[in-house]
Amino acid sequence: MLLRPLAACLTFALLSAACGPSGPSPEEVAAKKAAEDKKKEKEDALAKRKADREAEAKAKKDAEEAELAAIAALAVLPAEMPKKLEKICDARAQAEDDFMAKHYEGEALEKWNAAKSSQLAFAKTDCVKVGNLEVPACQVEAMTNAPSEMRKKLPDLLKACMDKFGAGAAAPPAGE
Repeated sequence: MLLRPLAACLTFALLSAACGPSGPSPEEVAAKKAAEDKKKEKEDALAKRKADREAEAKAKKDAEEAELAAIAALAVLPAEMPKKLEKICDARAQAEDDFMAKHYEGEALEKWNAAKSSQLAFAKTDCVKVGNLEVPACQVEAMTNAPSEMRKKLPDLLKACMDKFGAGAAAPPAGE
């Protein structure tokens, strides 16, 4: 008889130990939640940095497109086209000098003034050599009408006119 209560106690003890508590302890639940929260914070931070990078890239792209559009808007022919190549080439060189004087000052202007005689002579010679009235006429218009924020874009302004009206430019559609 003594064995029966002892066997029952032993069986109960073994079954209780084998089954254990049902579910994780409160400490385990809290640790798991903290780990999930930390993981979510990292994911949110990564997503925010990615969104910031994408927004910055889009803003940069939009600014570049706006700048290209502004340059293209300046690359136009004057209302009245000049008739003589020599005259428009002289005007193109003068427009470049005026552009530099208008948009630069101090040391940059001093450097320009020191080098302008050779630069302008080269520009005139190159202009006459090309033999196209439209390119220098466009360049005069672009340099004359360029706002101060375009001061560092002089090569782009000149190139836009060459691309639009130079030898490699597409022929205008019929009827223009």
